[in-house]
Amino acid sequence: MEAMDQQKLDRAIGRRLKILRTQAGMTLNELASRSGVSRAMIGRVERAQSSATAALLNKLCAALDVSLSDVVALSEKPPERLTRLADQPQWRDPDSGYRRRHASPADAASGIEIIVVDLPAGARVAYSPWGRNAFTQQLLMLEGAVCVHIDAKAVRLRDGDCLDFDVMRSVTFENETKQDARYVIITRRGTSYGKM
Repeated sequence: MEAMDQQKLDRAIGRRLKILRTQAGMTLNELASRSGVSRAMIGRVERAQSSATAALLNKLCAALDVSLSDVVALSEKPPERLTRLADQPQWRDPDSGYRRRHASPADAASGIEIIVVDLPAGARVAYSPWGRNAFTQQLLMLEGAVCVHIDAKAVRLRDGDCLDFDVMRSVTFENETKQDARYVIITRRGTSYGKM
């Protein structure tokens, strides 16, 4: 059942990326040049012949000036006020096992996105810096511990800790423990970046 759901999600992500690329007026070659992801890999992801990793999606989203939520939430419906748990889109990174659940309603009027992340023990997810349309976000630890590397600076977070940071620099989330970690990422669209 989970494999079937993943294939369905891979197809939906592929379609959504192709729509976003087309809306941006970009060819595969242009997106490859902007993102640093090969044309062949982008094509495989768009055709759902390959599951996209978190790092790869981050590069494509940055090049398309969209958030990862724009791709994973896969919403083409009008804004909602309520999203039931059963209707919240979930995505699993095939490399790290990291799970991401888009908890907030798609295109919420508040402009706030709430993402719930489960980071397995020993997992590490790295994101490249955004070049344009950067935003700030906050991470609120719910369970376990995570080390957030922002460029060369490492910040270790435990239950209840909250970190405010931007995506203009490389950011890596690492679970250095033997216990799974859960945290919430809160982003407000249209916010500018600041210093850590």
